[in-house]
Amino acid sequence: MTKIRRLKKDIKSLATDLMSECETYLKFHPETDSKKLNKISEELERKLDLLIYEINHFENADGVKPKDYYKKVVDKVNNELIPVLDKIEEISKK
Repeated sequence: MTKIRRLKKDIKSLATDLMSECETYLKFHPETDSKKLNKISEELERKLDLLIYEINHFENADGVKPKDYYKKVVDKVNNELIPVLDKIEEISKK
C-alpha cells in the first residue's frame, strides 16, 4: 500500500504548489483581482478533497482492477489540477 500513500502525497504536493502559485502571483501583482485567485484556490481544495476521497474509497464492485482504477485517478489529476495553471495565466493576461 505504499504506492497509494505515495500517490496521495504527490497529489497533495501538487495541489499545495498550485495554491502557493496563486498566493505568490497575488503577492507580486497586487492589482490582480484577489477574488478570482481565491476562487481558484478554493476550487483546488475541493478537487484535492475529492481526489483523496476517491483514492481512499476504492471498491471492487465492478471487477475493476486496482491498478486500472488508480490510473484513472492519475488521469483525473492531469485533467483537473494541471489546467489550473492555465486559469492563472488567463488572469495574468487581463
